[in-house]
Amino acid sequence: MNKEYVKNKVLGSLICAAVGDSIGAATENLPFKAIREKYNGELRSFVAPDKSAFAYGNEIGEITDDFSQTYLLAKEIVKNNGVIDQTVTEKMLLEWSNIPRWFNRFAGPTTRFAIENIKSKYAGKGEIIRNEVIDYARQATNGAAMKISPAGLFNPCDIDKAIQDACTIAAVTHDNDLAIAGACSTAAAIAYAFNEDATIDGLIKASIYGAEKGEELGRKIRIVGGPNVAERIKLALTIADEPIPKEEKLEKIYNWVGTGLHISEAVPAAIGIIKICAGNALDSTFEAINIGYDTDTIACIVGSIVGAFEGTNGQMLEYMNTIDRANKINIAKLADEMTELIVK
Repeated sequence: MNKEYVKNKVLGSLICAAVGDSIGAATENLPFKAIREKYNGELRSFVAPDKSAFAYGNEIGEITDDFSQTYLLAKEIVKNNGVIDQTVTEKMLLEWSNIPRWFNRFAGPTTRFAIENIKSKYAGKGEIIRNEVIDYARQATNGAAMKISPAGLFNPCDIDKAIQDACTIAAVTHDNDLAIAGACSTAAAIAYAFNEDATIDGLIKASIYGAEKGEELGRKIRIVGGPNVAERIKLALTIADEPIPKEEKLEKIYNWVGTGLHISEAVPAAIGIIKICAGNALDSTFEAINIGYDTDTIACIVGSIVGAFEGTNGQMLEYMNTIDRANKINIAKLADEMTELIVK
């Protein structure tokens, strides 16, 4: 693979993930049908989130926790010469926690607890142990999968290495079999997408393989209750293959698979949407934005996969410019730095 080919894939993934997070922040929390009523069909442009969304107060084009963590994680891996280890994730979380516009408004209980532990560890105080009978802060939510794309991007075509690196990243905040399965499913699909003969069927097989292998790795760390990620992906694919109109398939994903915070909803819904849209990058990302409930996270996951699958186009670059300006970041520069390390 040459540098231009790799950069095209890396940049496409980063842009589509950012678009999904930024625009999806406006539709988050809304039901499937309410989005269509509110936006006269679907939302496919930048708007500022209103009071219905967690991101209320964001300006047009601003991102949330999903892509901000992805972006900072990729930058930390670049600083570490492309090597993914536990430390890069910890350093990213510490940096992220010092940026009020992201941490104060978007940090969930799982991430907050992880950051408390990292700060305690770095201060030489050891791990914080909670005594709750059920520790909801460490359950199988989708916060690992939302930021996991660097594990796939730094391992083009190497699915097994992407899975290993995804487990390393995910376990810092989401140390259980289901969350790790979802993260590994996403990373495996992204790594596969770099193949020159990549197909949607191959992408889906990689995602299921990643979920199965990720669960195996995760079970060695901690087991939690909840639906199996790989089996839920298969349910989403069954819906995607039904001989019914596209809109009905998407609504079935929302109702039957679910599009919420649990990893066994978010990642299977993402794969189902990708199959329904035949892998078209922007179409898939926008359908995720309009699927309902946890739209920014699901659209970030979808975008990270399909952007790597399709690569970059001119329309994506226009979206990138809006996001760069709104967040004072430089996505293209990051893609360049990543590519230099990926293709040595």
